[in-house]
Amino acid sequence: MVRGGTAADPELTMTEKDDQIPVHLRDAPLRRTPRAMPENLPPYSFFAALLAVAYAIAHVLWSLTAPPAFVRTEFLFGPVWLAALPATLATVGYSFLRAAATSVRVLAVCATGLGCVALGAYCMLLWPGLAQLLTVPFGEPISSTEIGAIVLRAIGTAAALGIATAIVPVARALRHVCVNCGRNHAAPDNEALRWGRIGGYFALASFTVRMVPAVHSWIVEGGLGDPAGFPLFIALMIAAGTLLPLALISPWGQYWPKWLGPIAGRPVPRWMLLGPGWMMSAGLGAYFGIGGLTAVALGRTGGALEILAYTGWGAGLAVACASYARRTRPVCTDHR
Repeated sequence: MVRGGTAADPELTMTEKDDQIPVHLRDAPLRRTPRAMPENLPPYSFFAALLAVAYAIAHVLWSLTAPPAFVRTEFLFGPVWLAALPATLATVGYSFLRAAATSVRVLAVCATGLGCVALGAYCMLLWPGLAQLLTVPFGEPISSTEIGAIVLRAIGTAAALGIATAIVPVARALRHVCVNCGRNHAAPDNEALRWGRIGGYFALASFTVRMVPAVHSWIVEGGLGDPAGFPLFIALMIAAGTLLPLALISPWGQYWPKWLGPIAGRPVPRWMLLGPGWMMSAGLGAYFGIGGLTAVALGRTGGALEILAYTGWGAGLAVACASYARRTRPVCTDHR
């Protein structure tokens, strides 16, 4: 006797008389992790949203009065009130991330993500400002106005990054993957290393196109007029363009190599690579990918090849970092 499957188990479609012996007609596992909304958003994302509100209000007030000097140097391509727009968009989108309707959550994720990206782009000069701060101990001067602008950009960037962390679990739920780790536990991912290698080698190639001629010129000229600590800065840049992308895609970037003795074979702390990797990719992408290419399109600067190389360096690092983060995630507490 053949009976149809029940609503509880649609795969049980056949029984043998009254013995009720189930026969599974499909042996393939489920290919999607069941959807589950996150119980709570990251707590610091709420404080980041409050920071974004304060950031937006401050810029609106400054646009109505004479702003301080450091505010006028914060952004070079628009009025002061422009900063309030992405901060407001990110905050409004954040407030709807836990809406009951799926369509509203989708729109909220899009709006929040767009606002965070735009706010990060507005504060893109933070990254060269931080690089300038690193040269201060080596004799490079910096004014109080520049320090104030760096602090203001850091506040905007922190707000954007903090709010962006709330997007992750909601977007994972919408994609039917685990909200805690982002994995599809029913279908293991074996492609991360492949596309990570593409990103790592692309970053290395872009670095070579840009920095090899620059370093050669610096060596030939003897570093005339540069601060005393500039060679250290060059060394760090070379490491970020060669060792970093290679470590992100190589086994020795996950486990210490044998020649390191006591720590050989132990896991490399993942944020030892992801920290500088994400910072470099975000800085290069925001400053050159958004600001530089915009300036080239508007005819305000030249050097399109150099800007494209920097942008490719940042994009390649971002892909390699995403692959490394995916491959080194800790074991999910919901799927042991």
